[in-house]
This record gives sequence, structure tokens and C-alpha cells, in this order.
Amino acid sequence: MDNSQISLVREKLTNGERITSMDAFKLGITRLAAIIHVLRHNEGMDILTNKCHTTNRYGHTTNFAEYVLKGGAKK
Repeated sequence: MDNSQISLVREKLTNGERITSMDAFKLGITRLAAIIHVLRHNEGMDILTNKCHTTNRYGHTTNFAEYVLKGGAKK
């Protein structure tokens, strides 16, 4: 796992942004859950997981996680 990917996700969360796997994929990050794990367990960040769902292009309901830093932005 690339430290620059961890830094990018950390920066987004500390700026008060939410991130999903689709957002991460657009940034070239394919293992967002692994990065969230590192940030939680190695760096002690209090990251919340919001369970979301949407309808895909085939009309099926699909579930995904949205991650956000508890308490919002940290300056």
C-alpha cells in the first residue's frame, strides 16, 4: 500500500470530506477499506462508516460504504 494513497485519504477526511470506494477509484485507489483500516488502527483516526445504497444501471439495489471522520474536519 502506497503511503501517498494513505496521505490522500487522510487529507480528504481531515478536510471534512466524505469518501466512497468510487471516489477513491477515481483517484487511483482500489483498496479503500484497507487504507481506512490503517488510518483507524495505526493512526487512531475515529472514522465512521455510513452504510449507503443506490440503484445500479441494471435496476438492482447495490450497497456501499461511505467513510467520514467523526466530528468533521480536524484543523
